[in-house]
Amino acid sequence: MSGSDTSSFGITEEDREKMRFLSENGAPGGGADLAAMMESDPDDSKQSPGRTETRERVLTAPEFERLLIGALRIDDDEHALETWSALVILGRLGLRAGELGHFSIEWYDDREQILSIPEHDPCTKGRDGGACGDCRQAARQRISHGDDRDVEEIADEYWMPKTETAVRDIPTGWSARVEEAVLFIGQVHGEWPHAYSTLKRRLQSAIENAPLLDENATTLHGLRGTAASYHAGNGLDKEALKQMMGWRDDKTPNKYLAINGQMAKRALNRVYR
Repeated sequence: MSGSDTSSFGITEEDREKMRFLSENGAPGGGADLAAMMESDPDDSKQSPGRTETRERVLTAPEFERLLIGALRIDDDEHALETWSALVILGRLGLRAGELGHFSIEWYDDREQILSIPEHDPCTKGRDGGACGDCRQAARQRISHGDDRDVEEIADEYWMPKTETAVRDIPTGWSARVEEAVLFIGQVHGEWPHAYSTLKRRLQSAIENAPLLDENATTLHGLRGTAASYHAGNGLDKEALKQMMGWRDDKTPNKYLAINGQMAKRALNRVYR
């Protein structure tokens, strides 16, 4: 076999990602789902010894710019612009991969410049026009945790945000580049047109094409942390950061607000000068 997804042994890039995750974090306990653990928020579970914190795969501002260059170097022009737009949305608005994967232009109010994550938006991304594979997997996971309904009945509830606090309004007007990214995806396709696996491959292609970025520079969830770190570093206060990211735990913003003293310095300068 050949290509970016497989080796001569049939090991996919997704397999490698899982192996890297297990090496860094250990196996999930209590029968937890590995994929869910890999994409979980830092506020969804306590840090355990040896577990890598999200910040370790967060990109600095220069690194993020290099990643965007890598996206635009993808050979196919449409793929390049799709990837660039997706990375801007993930790395500056802090959407979860599942939120971007189910994004619809109907979520976006271009007059108010607000992207609203809804409580529920029926998933029609599956081959039969029903729920996609990711939503069906989420339904099966709920059955494994005690829900006694059948998969189809549960799948009818998807797509839905990960938590109640994930239902939120996210301003976009602060950045022309963010506006451009949201409108490109929304106006060209009406939605993010690809599967989660494609989104992961596009990120990896951007990393491989980016100047001076390590092949393990970040992950889809690391881009969410990149957004949090960027806004915290520019002085966004705790409550605003928590609301924008859709976090449940009051402690989670502190991980990003405590990175360095420049945040407080900039905030104080804005207040007193």
